[in-house]
Amino acid sequence: MSDTLAGVAAPMGVVVTPATAARRGRRRPRRLLGLIVPLLVLVCWQLAWQWELKPRTIIPSPHEVLTAADAFFFGERVAGLSGVVYFKGAGWSHLATSLGRCGQAWVVAVVVGVVLGLGLGLSRWVADLLDPFTNALRAVPLFAWLPLAAVWFGVNPTSGKILIFIGALWPVLVATTDSVARVPAAQIEAARMLGTPRSRLWRRVYLPSALPEIVTGLRLSLTLAWTCVIIGELGGTTDGVGAMMNAAREAGRTEQIIVGILVFAVIGFAADRLLRLLSRRFVSWSDT
Repeated sequence: MSDTLAGVAAPMGVVVTPATAARRGRRRPRRLLGLIVPLLVLVCWQLAWQWELKPRTIIPSPHEVLTAADAFFFGERVAGLSGVVYFKGAGWSHLATSLGRCGQAWVVAVVVGVVLGLGLGLSRWVADLLDPFTNALRAVPLFAWLPLAAVWFGVNPTSGKILIFIGALWPVLVATTDSVARVPAAQIEAARMLGTPRSRLWRRVYLPSALPEIVTGLRLSLTLAWTCVIIGELGGTTDGVGAMMNAAREAGRTEQIIVGILVFAVIGFAADRLLRLLSRRFVSWSDT
């Protein structure tokens, strides 16, 4: 069969042209470039430990961190005591707790951010009423909410979820508001000429047109939500990756702190990749 055919049918009904296949083939070796920097960091880390640029209690070796990670996830956990933050064998429990807190607060932030953003972007009345207030709140640093959340809700997981919600809300809200407000008037007029009722424009025109930028806001929101987890777990909790890192800091266990950092990095990277993968089916028509 000639290579000049327009394309070949791929699984799931996707059409893959020869040019697309060639680009994908070139992309695979390029992805390996992403391993260069982590490997260089690992080499420099090992050298810093061997040359004792800092005391080895401050800079543990990669092997010590790997051993601590193994104990964190696969070690034998002792019987639980109230008020104690456990490390050995408690990795999956801490991770599940942190993911649960982040997921619950992020979902609520996404719903509130999209709904409020549609209102701000579509209605001048809503924008005039709420835009000054929301912009003023958005300028407040996240750490400034920590004392108030502790006073109102106590030093407990609820105050942590509030902080995660606040941190995750603004990227979704801003992305939705700006993208909806920039929908071309020609698209709206064309939809109206084709008989789309005004009450359905938000669903048939505004939301699909703004979706690529909203997805970008969702990605940034998810990253900030996962970052805010450690803020909410700095004190008052005995479970969660952030609580483990705080306990390790007080005990001077640097290798355990680095394990927590690596857990945050890996989960954050995986969550972003998963969100990008899931969003492709909705914005596959867009170049963004």
